[in-house]
Amino acid sequence: MAWILYAAILAAGYALGRARLGHRASDWANWQRYGSRPTGLRYAAMWTVLSAENIGWLIAHPVQGVHAWKHRNDPPPPRSPAPKIRRIDHDQEA
Repeated sequence: MAWILYAAILAAGYALGRARLGHRASDWANWQRYGSRPTGLRYAAMWTVLSAENIGWLIAHPVQGVHAWKHRNDPPPPRSPAPKIRRIDHDQEA
């Protein structure tokens, strides 16, 4: 009898994973953010979805989140020196 319950839980988890509801909500919120500017309830829903996504990432990756927060105002790394171009005289042979 317990195996029927396990199979039902496995099937429900598989169906929810295939539906990708979180991914669809995130895609919708990103389209709202970078597409036409929402107003009213769409604006509130968009920021709720994006905030939940960020909070979920911080809960799942606390060490990376702390590291990113500590280094958020670091200056960019120094640029490498420009390559030196040597001119080769066509009159002289090596």
